[in-house]
Amino acid sequence: MTARSLLVGVDGGQTATKVLVTDRSGRVLGTGRGRAFDHFRVKGGHERNRVAIDEGVRQALAAAGASAGDVAAIGLGLTGVRTGGPEAPLAEAIARALAPNAAISVVADYESNLAGATGGAPGVVVIAGGGAIGFGVTADGRQALASGYGYLLGDEGSAFDIGRRAIIAAARAGDGRDEMTALLDLVLTAYDISDIRDVPNVIYNESFSRDGISQFAPVVVAAAGRGDPVALEIVTTAGVELALTALSVIRQLHEPGAAVPVAITGGVFSAGDLVQKPFRATLEAGWPGATAFAPRYPPVVGAAIFAARAAGIEPDTSWLAAVAASLPA
Repeated sequence: MTARSLLVGVDGGQTATKVLVTDRSGRVLGTGRGRAFDHFRVKGGHERNRVAIDEGVRQALAAAGASAGDVAAIGLGLTGVRTGGPEAPLAEAIARALAPNAAISVVADYESNLAGATGGAPGVVVIAGGGAIGFGVTADGRQALASGYGYLLGDEGSAFDIGRRAIIAAARAGDGRDEMTALLDLVLTAYDISDIRDVPNVIYNESFSRDGISQFAPVVVAAAGRGDPVALEIVTTAGVELALTALSVIRQLHEPGAAVPVAITGGVFSAGDLVQKPFRATLEAGWPGATAFAPRYPPVVGAAIFAARAAGIEPDTSWLAAVAASLPA
């Protein structure tokens, strides 16, 4: 292995930390997986993040038959990190401890998501998982964000938002304040209670996490698919809200009439037409030149693109083709 010839991409997500090792031509040599990435500000977050990056990178390098001394650059796209924000130097220090001589680039996860989605080209991405955010970049490097304020202040269209709205609808139905909905029985079953008045005891228990609300979203989507009108309205609203997020980003960056590719990614969009149809209708009505599409590559490839750029390599079509040909399924 030629000294400092490898590129390492790190996608630090809320489910797992995924790592990709390529050579300078883009050929994938190894992959790794670490634990979920956390916010640095929470108690114990720094150490959990150190372990997540460390175990994922070491595993990927071992799979590539390489060592830290072979690494030319590391690109990290991380949840809970803003490019240039106070958390970025903390992540850089973790990577620096692994590969002291490597060039290091730390960006927010939405930046690596967009880079993966477009193959490093300009565009817009809307991410809708447990949270929701929109991000865009123009050809001249201008950037814009929309939504992403967190579960208390926004993240409209996210899985948490869908789950929260459904639980509220169930409570209102149980009280007789709104129309009856299948969501009432589904909430009782999901949270193992017999009376909707008991739902606060579950939700406000210190052992309950907000993931418990996000994880109810697929149940809501299924109810919408069966025709429950309340569930359908909630899911449709999610699609509309996500389109409004995309439109906000587009309007911040572009003049009317511009053609804008919009990548859609995250578990909420896996609901298919129930979310995507209202999303596309709202998007295209608000900006006729916008086109929604599925990402070309996963976020870890986007992180590898930032690693390549840190090493002085601009990923071109041949580099991306090499990645695509060697990326594990």
